[in-house]
Amino acid sequence: MAVVSACLALIAGCSGGGGGQAKRTTTSVSTTAGPTTTTTAPAQNYTVQRGDTLTSIARKFHTTLAVLLTANKLADPDHLSEGQTLVIPPAPPVSLTVTPPSGLGGTSFAFKVVGAKPAEQVTFQIDYPGGKFTGPPHIASNEGQVEATYVPSLGAAPGTYQVTALGTQGTMIKATFVIQGAQLPSTTVAGPPPGQ
Repeated sequence: MAVVSACLALIAGCSGGGGGQAKRTTTSVSTTAGPTTTTTAPAQNYTVQRGDTLTSIARKFHTTLAVLLTANKLADPDHLSEGQTLVIPPAPPVSLTVTPPSGLGGTSFAFKVVGAKPAEQVTFQIDYPGGKFTGPPHIASNEGQVEATYVPSLGAAPGTYQVTALGTQGTMIKATFVIQGAQLPSTTVAGPPPGQ
């Protein structure tokens, strides 16, 4: 029963490049156990060919029109010249954040993927103690972002939950969050009043 409630919450709370019904969170939480090393690819140059448009170049390099306009300080996206050299910035590294990193059953966990391919279908799979759930696919925005919300049931099993974001164009990244055990309310036992 706990799995069904969590599954329904993920289906109801997910969003991709539009819709806007899921709670948006921009806080990033590191889900790695130790220090990480990242290498950023250098920008590359591209020589405009006959028939190229800025939109077709953006698609070719899995980036956006806005990124190309900014990187090349272009005032008019409709004016390209054959032989013109454009700077193609590197794609952002793929990341998956889960916010908050831990909580009780019933907590709303926000998933955010950055660095997917524009318009890529991304599915979130959740491995939890005793089971697995796969949500519906979501379409990455033009900026390569996908957001979804997962709300496990109040009686969800405590432990580490692993989230895997799988994309149809090669995106694959994992993160974890923790469901804490239920907190028992503290009780105080009343004793006799002082001095008696």
